[in-house]
Amino acid sequence: MNTIKIPPYNWFINKSDNKPVSNIYTGSCDTDSHLGCAHKATFNYKVYVVDIGTENARFVAECYSVKPWNDGYKKEDIATKEAACSDEGLIELNEWLNEEHKKFIEN
Repeated sequence: MNTIKIPPYNWFINKSDNKPVSNIYTGSCDTDSHLGCAHKATFNYKVYVVDIGTENARFVAECYSVKPWNDGYKKEDIATKEAACSDEGLIELNEWLNEEHKKFIEN
């Protein structure tokens, strides 16, 4: 089962005043609804567009874990992956983020 679901391409890329603009999508997994992030690590991610409006435009996904609050709430293990600025690129990044999340859970 995939926990992370990235929005579609048109959520990320829009036009404002006839210029391309983009949104950044962030999220986290594994926060306890009653205890928050005080007692266990969380998996966090971010997806965004770089070089929007150029032929070099691409999606970038980053993921990292954050230690529990009572263990210093320190950010660790940053991983990054780039993909084509397309629907297919988002599918690739969505699968990658879910694989990284699975590795996080297993550790």
